[in-house]
Amino acid sequence: MIGELGRDWSLPLLPAGATMFDALPIGALVLDALAPAVGNGVITVRDGEREGILVVRDGVVSEMVWVADGVRSNGDTALTLIRGAHSATVSACRLPDEAMDLVGPLIRGAPCYADLRLEWVVWPQLLHDFRERGGTFVVELEVTTGRGVTVIQNGRQIATFAESHPTLGTPDLLDNLAASGVGTIRILVDPVVGSALQSAPPASAAPKIDAQRPAVIVQPLTNPMTEQADDPNATLSALFGLHRDDSDQFEPTRVDRSGRREPTQVEAVLPQLKLLVRNRLQRSSGSVEEIVDSAAHDRHSVEWLADRVRVMIMRGFLPSTFDQLADDMLALAAREPD
Repeated sequence: MIGELGRDWSLPLLPAGATMFDALPIGALVLDALAPAVGNGVITVRDGEREGILVVRDGVVSEMVWVADGVRSNGDTALTLIRGAHSATVSACRLPDEAMDLVGPLIRGAPCYADLRLEWVVWPQLLHDFRERGGTFVVELEVTTGRGVTVIQNGRQIATFAESHPTLGTPDLLDNLAASGVGTIRILVDPVVGSALQSAPPASAAPKIDAQRPAVIVQPLTNPMTEQADDPNATLSALFGLHRDDSDQFEPTRVDRSGRREPTQVEAVLPQLKLLVRNRLQRSSGSVEEIVDSAAHDRHSVEWLADRVRVMIMRGFLPSTFDQLADDMLALAAREPD
């Protein structure tokens, strides 16, 4: 089953559909001829600890993803790697419309927490916290009795399914799993602005991602300014920010010429911030640029963004690199004219 690896960038559990075939050798199949037969569904590929997926919409492959050694590749790069997996096996299934609507955020989701322990959180409060935030989140829970996924979009749990109930069901499917009290939670964030129920663009229009691009991991902040004693999920507030109704109270500010204190918004200096990221990280800047774009869309301040950049971890870079990048961002904000 797709998404069994447990790595940061592995694909999550997918909802069930009508199986066409399972685990056939890739050499026995003509991948290009499969899409029209699938119609709407997914073609999944497994090669040991490597995995991939081709999303088929209206008989045409619209998205391609390949994950190997913790690195995720998209588009044409992914397809090339899939074709080169000569020992892989291939499965295919058709999915109903409601499941097809979920495939995009499920396979696009970038990991924010890859190993959050169920024992560390109050499960109902965790879900409540994400329902209070904008955007689309995929919450994947794994316990000894199985796995399950719930998708939260703009305050609602729009879909839930589990290994024991692979078709879409009610939110209490995961509540029953969480009742064990011991397990692992992985949280993915869909970087695409807009509805989770929006069909993905064709593969030809999708941005190509370097196969060697490292994953970014964001660690919880310990800055007391972003933690509240009455917040049962303080680490989540540190990562995603406070709820919209009280975020202004804790937003770091600067003084403009009129004496009024206001934050420097990311969107006001977006090109300069992305240039700073490219200069520091070179070809590995893509993941961090996505975070900068998301901060601009959500109207966060440069100070908010710098706090999150400072605690990032990326394979091949020292923590001091992100400290310096955060300092560069703050210096840029300080130089901006009022």
